[in-house]
Amino acid sequence: MAAKLLEVSGLEVQFDTSSGPVRAVRGVSFDIAEGEVLALVGESGCGKSTTALSILRLVPRPGEITGGRIVFDGVNLLDLDECSMTQYRGKQISMIFQNPLVALNPVYRSGFQVQEAVMLDKVPPDRAWRAALNVLKQVRLPDPEDRARSYPHELSGGMRQRVMIGMMISRFPRLLIADEPTTALDVTIQAQILDLLDDLRHEKRMSLLIITHDLGVVADIADRVGVMYAGALVETGDVTEVFEKPLHPYTQLLLKALPRGPKNELRLESIPGGVPNLSNLPPGCPFHPRCQRRLDICSKVEPETLEIHPGRTVRCHLVGGESFWKR
Repeated sequence: MAAKLLEVSGLEVQFDTSSGPVRAVRGVSFDIAEGEVLALVGESGCGKSTTALSILRLVPRPGEITGGRIVFDGVNLLDLDECSMTQYRGKQISMIFQNPLVALNPVYRSGFQVQEAVMLDKVPPDRAWRAALNVLKQVRLPDPEDRARSYPHELSGGMRQRVMIGMMISRFPRLLIADEPTTALDVTIQAQILDLLDDLRHEKRMSLLIITHDLGVVADIADRVGVMYAGALVETGDVTEVFEKPLHPYTQLLLKALPRGPKNELRLESIPGGVPNLSNLPPGCPFHPRCQRRLDICSKVEPETLEIHPGRTVRCHLVGGESFWKR
């Protein structure tokens, strides 16, 4: 069994707002082994991106990590000063942000931005430029020498995403975080980007954390999956096991919302209601107002995380009770 590269335990992130404190991440715990792909899924506003930013300690103000541990290769990143933390960002842990057009600097050519990342390791400019071109070839950017001299607005969405991936892998990180890496890309380009990420993690022996709301992406690339709702992990497990036997009602409804069958017979199911306001969570289980199988206790007591077996957890009052196993 591969060693654990990242261990997040009891992570708490809070934003102090004019309407009071908002707990954006509530007691989140997970780990990623070397070479493993973990996907965090859930609707927008569930805390996935904030969790990812916390690993790099890049939570924007007025956000603050208020509790927990983030242990990377045996070092608790929350114990490091800012100078020490910069040795991990980019070099050990890199992140592909949601919108490459925004994340890339519009006034610099694409190749220069990759070259600049390489030069952070004190590589001379000429060698860094050759390394940048090599990286752009690795991420399968068409005509890399010509595209390297293009500005981001001159590239398609898929090309910009490849440049961003190239920047992030140019320093050979051990963990790559990809936040919605296929958003706003057409289906063909999405498949190419996912294949690229999968190939790169095998070639470079990277671990990968994918943040997405697309369960199709999870099925394509992930080894394990964590389902987030209202800032907390409500279910984790092996992708095949979670997809074949989801335990939490929220996971079950997410899977039912997937398109199935021929297009002319397609009928999509939806989850009633919406994600609750994190500054005013309902009492008990945050999902109970939307849950069609809720019990009386669900509106009074928030469930604890139950470990079914190593690596398989769920946070639901139904699980373990007679009503669950007879459903």
